[in-house]
Formats: sequence, C-alpha cells, structure tokens
Amino acid sequence: MNNSPELNKEDILARSRQSKKDEGVEHATIKGFRLGELLGSIVAMALIATAFFIGHFETVFAIGAIIFAHVLGQSLTVYLFKRTKYLLAWVILGIVGTIYFSFLFLAAMLEWIAVLDILWRFG
Repeated sequence: MNNSPELNKEDILARSRQSKKDEGVEHATIKGFRLGELLGSIVAMALIATAFFIGHFETVFAIGAIIFAHVLGQSLTVYLFKRTKYLLAWVILGIVGTIYFSFLFLAAMLEWIAVLDILWRFG
C-alpha cells in the first residue's frame, strides 16, 4: 500500500467529487445570506425612520416584529446545534420581541387604545 501524500490527496479529491456537494455553491449561498441580511437591515432601518417621522407607528411595530422574528429564526437554528446560554438568551429575546411588537401592531391597527397604552408603557 502506497501512503504517499499524492495518493491521499487523490483519494480526498475523489471522495469530494462523489459527495455531490458543491462547496462553491455553499460559499456563494452563505455570502448571499449575509448580503441579504445587510441589505434587509438597511432597508428596515430606512423604513422605520420614514414611518416614525411620518407618524405611522403601526408600520414601525410591524417591521420590529419582522426583525425580531428574524433574530429568533437565526438564533434558534444555531442554538439547537450549540446549546449555549448566550444563544438561549437570543432565542428568548426573539420570542419576546416578536410577540411584543406583534401585539403592538395589532393594537395599533385595531385601535385598541387602552391595550396600546399599556403595551407602550411596558416597553
């Protein structure tokens, strides 16, 4: 049996080709997700600022709920893999933020003034 480094390199390349896993596509996908997060964050901040200055707070609440849902989704998937307290805190923050901003949005849209006042003072 020949244990030369070239043979091991060839074995590794052969196994990589057989796995049907394109690392270039995976790398591009990850970069695409990062770019999407960056652009989505910039657009969300611009929309929040615009809605805030115009006085449409229900829009701010809706975007806030979406942002916290995004935080929840990202942190939950990593938490299920790593199980750290830090990630658990982000999962809890995502859950609380999503529920809180969703209720603020519903209260604003349905004109529940009393509920909106309580939720606004709580936050």
